Amino acid sequence: MNADVSSRLARMREERLAAVVGRLLADGGDAHGLRTELEEIDAYSRLLSATTPKEQRHWLWPAAVAFVCVVVAGILWSLKTPRTNVSLNVDTSSVMTTLAGPWRIDDAFHSPHMHFERLSTIQAPNLGLNINQGAGDAWFELDGGHIDLQTLEIDKDASVELYCDPDEVDLYASRARLTGRVTVTGKVNVTAGPRAGETTVHATYEIDIPETVEFAVEKAQSVPFQLTVHSPAPWSAGRPQAASLSFAREEMRGAGERLLTSGVQKGTARFDDTAWPILELREGDLLSLRPTKSAVVDARGANGAIHMTVNGAVSRFLVGDAAARTELAPSWLEYLHNKKSLAFFWGAIVFLWGLIWSVRNTIFRH
Repeated sequence: MNADVSSRLARMREERLAAVVGRLLADGGDAHGLRTELEEIDAYSRLLSATTPKEQRHWLWPAAVAFVCVVVAGILWSLKTPRTNVSLNVDTSSVMTTLAGPWRIDDAFHSPHMHFERLSTIQAPNLGLNINQGAGDAWFELDGGHIDLQTLEIDKDASVELYCDPDEVDLYASRARLTGRVTVTGKVNVTAGPRAGETTVHATYEIDIPETVEFAVEKAQSVPFQLTVHSPAPWSAGRPQAASLSFAREEMRGAGERLLTSGVQKGTARFDDTAWPILELREGDLLSLRPTKSAVVDARGANGAIHMTVNGAVSRFLVGDAAARTELAPSWLEYLHNKKSLAFFWGAIVFLWGLIWSVRNTIFRH
């Protein structure tokens, strides 16, 4: 039976009850003769009990909907996106990376003085260089004239470190094979040996037609290959495919004491998936990130600094100091608001409707 029938029964019972009370008061409290009326009132009460449904917990579903809405909103607000698009520009004196793919550098460094260490092979017959050293300890040095690093190819998964100051650039590469070619013209001093501290070639040449020196590390080794470019001209190292980038490094200070330092001099970072203001990087900030395969990384050098740019998605962006670093990434709510406005709009409509419906059916339900 519906609520209208229950209301009519309740109204009729109240009317009969009011009539009986009025009659009782009019008769001076004499209850004799009211048996029929009382039985009628009792019948109304029994009918109401039979027709009125038992009280149900109608508030459970609205409360559950409200709880889900609040929990989902909290998760979207607190959970960070697994990757975010950034535009990073930074000037630094050092950078370390792990290569996600082979890295080929073409015509990168130009200098009057270059030094190469920890090589397996060195080949330049016209310059007296013919060294095959399986242990990877060979070295050579070119001093004078005009020296150009034509190519340097480093295999995937290599660990590469790059350091720069006004006087020289140092490149270290380990855990992967590499090959390279360098050309030289003019008056040049050539020095080389199969291992550190041992010199087997020491000669001076006047070269009119460029001579090429080919070198290689044939087996991956933990001790890094080293290239030192003295008095470098402005250079470009191309676009490495980096699995990680770090502008922090450990330095030894005393016996067993290590200090984490940063090469960052200045820079900016813009988070393209949010409305955050541009992040100003300060000198000494410890910065590290993990570019994805779609990110474009570029490295150039001039005036004693490495200029790095990263444009695209990164899966991690950490910045701070030696005491603490913060991972910066937008929440899912910020991402949806800035990049998926239509989805955010309809999500907000559903959230507000669910919340209002829940409040109406819990607090304001009669």
